[in-house]
Amino acid sequence: MKRLVSGTTLVEILVVIALIGLIGVAGMRFFTSVNTSQKAFSQQAILQMESRKAFDQIIDQIREGTDVIRPATGETLHYMVFRDLINQVNMLYLEPNKEESNRLKQRVYRLISYCNDFSGLYKKENEKILHNSIKQVRFSSLSPSSVQVNATVVSDKGEYQFLAHVGLLNVGGIE
Repeated sequence: MKRLVSGTTLVEILVVIALIGLIGVAGMRFFTSVNTSQKAFSQQAILQMESRKAFDQIIDQIREGTDVIRPATGETLHYMVFRDLINQVNMLYLEPNKEESNRLKQRVYRLISYCNDFSGLYKKENEKILHNSIKQVRFSSLSPSSVQVNATVVSDKGEYQFLAHVGLLNVGGIE
């Protein structure tokens, strides 16, 4: 005997609703996971861009120099002293940044560039802040005209470390 039923039972309807619900929950978890990953990636990209900007400022400052005074060849220091084209002495060094340290809840420094103007006196106007939130910086002299820079930039999005070899201005042919 064949039975033709055009309707569905309540149990079948409940099973279909449960399957649709499971698929919906799985889809929501997937999209939530993708959204979280995308936000983390965006924050990392922003941090890298901010760090690259700081890095470029440091590199531009160093490239204006003609020869490294400190660190000596083969030495690594947390500051750098070099001469520029008009024989002025420039120094890159860290200074504590209390405001940023409190905000980020870790020790943070400003990277300062100071240019001596031959007066023999310290002048605040000769200081230039290259970056406000540096965790650490190390300068390693590879030769009298090149240095390796290793620095960690910090922000509320995280921290980013960079390392680069920088050649100073080559003035061998200039008299």
